[in-house]
Formats: sequence, structure tokens, C-alpha cells
Amino acid sequence: MSAIQNPELSDKIKQYWDERARTTDPESAQATTYDVFLRDLEIAKLKQKIGEAALPAGATVVDLGCGDGYATLNVAAAFPALRFIGIDWSQDMLNLAAQKAAAHPQLRERISFHLGDMRRLSDILRKDKFEVFLTVRSLINLVDSESQYAVIAQIAEHLKPGGYYFCIENFMQGQKNFNALRTAMGLPEIPVRWHNHFFDENEFVARTAPYFDSHIFESFLSSYYLATRVIYSAACHFVGEEPDYFHPIHRTAGRLPPIGDFCPIKLVSLRRKF
Repeated sequence: MSAIQNPELSDKIKQYWDERARTTDPESAQATTYDVFLRDLEIAKLKQKIGEAALPAGATVVDLGCGDGYATLNVAAAFPALRFIGIDWSQDMLNLAAQKAAAHPQLRERISFHLGDMRRLSDILRKDKFEVFLTVRSLINLVDSESQYAVIAQIAEHLKPGGYYFCIENFMQGQKNFNALRTAMGLPEIPVRWHNHFFDENEFVARTAPYFDSHIFESFLSSYYLATRVIYSAACHFVGEEPDYFHPIHRTAGRLPPIGDFCPIKLVSLRRKF
């Protein structure tokens, strides 16, 4: 692939996640987002999609940018016939993953975690090919679109024909939609954070079409964001309180069926061309 764009920013982003890992309680699920209910909804969606894929026994799922391994371990526990590989560029995150894995000795033979940079995927995976790849808000931590699509091209290289890529990443369309609602409610917009680079849906389809036969978008967190980032946030604003990620509305909102397109986080299901 081409040289890494803006290496100084890339190093700064890695340092940010290293620090997040070092300052997160190993018992916590907040290493990669403070919203633990959102993480659980993402995991439930991944379990659904992997279950629907009806993979053969012994198939391998690669979680690229696995962070503290919370999602990897939870998904692996639901599929005892599958093997899992977690890859992350932060040794501090992988230290958390090792601590979490120690509490699940029954998974020891089916899951492994590896230090590596997704921008140089063959350094980790050699020439091996796998049945499934996952990314969960990990590609958005690359500094630009070229870096992101170069990684997706490498994912395609390491997928078996007909293999699946389940991509949970952030897209600007949903970001603009929920911020429009926040503005209508008298709330400030929530900006894209400095260490994130969101995708554009149309560009995503065009740039990945050479490798994948289908692109199915699901705004599965739309109602959750509408309830928590708009309605609940507005209620807090009116009474002068700070939103609390552990407020019961988060658990309740997770039970709503998805409506509309009011969340930047979307699942895209892609299948490798034969």
C-alpha cells in the first residue's frame, strides 16, 4: 500500500488509545466508548449477522482493531464451533484483552490476540484467508479515506471467496441527520472527534464495489441515538444536568426498533466476490 498519510497524527491517535487503555478499569467495558449499552447493541448485531452467515465448524472470524477484546470475547462465547483472531495496534489495549480473556478459560483454544497494524495486514496474517472479518469503529481511527480504503482492500485479499465483512463504522449522513435534530431541539451539534475520520456512504460503496458483491446498510442504532443523544440530552439541557451514560434511558432505548437514519454508526454487510 502507499505510504502512511500524516504519520504524526497517526501516532497521536495511537497514543490516545494507549492512554485510554491505561486509564480504564480492566473490569470496565468503557475502553473504546463510554457508552457500554451501545457496545452491547453492537455485539448483539454482530452475533445476529454471524449466525445468519451459517459458517462451517472451524471457520475463523478476524476482529480487526479489537481494542480491549470485549466484543471479540462476547461474540466468540456465542459461537463455540468458530475460531477468533483479534488484532490491534495498541499493546495497552491488548493487555486489557488478555486480562478479560483470563476470565474465560473455556475460550482459550479458540481465540487469540495479536499486536499488529491493520495498514500492514499481511505482516500479521501472511497469505492466509478467512471466512469473516469484523471492524467495529476501528477504521474511523485512520487519518484519511485513502488509508481506510487501502485497509479494506487488504481485508478483501484475506477473505475467502464468498466470505463476509461485517463493518460497523461511522458515516457522515447519519451524523448530519442527528445533529440537525439536536439543532432543532436547541442543542449544540456533536462534532466528529479529532481522532476520527468518518465515511461517506456513496463513496464507501463505490470504493469497495471492486471486491464485494453486495452492500447492505443498517442504521440499527438510529432509535437509540434519537432517544439518548437527542431526547434525553434535551431533557438534561432543560434542567441543567449533564447526561449520564448509565441513566436507565440507555438500557430502555436499546429495546426500540430502529427507525430512520439518526445515527452515524451503521452496519454494512459485504460479501467477497467469488
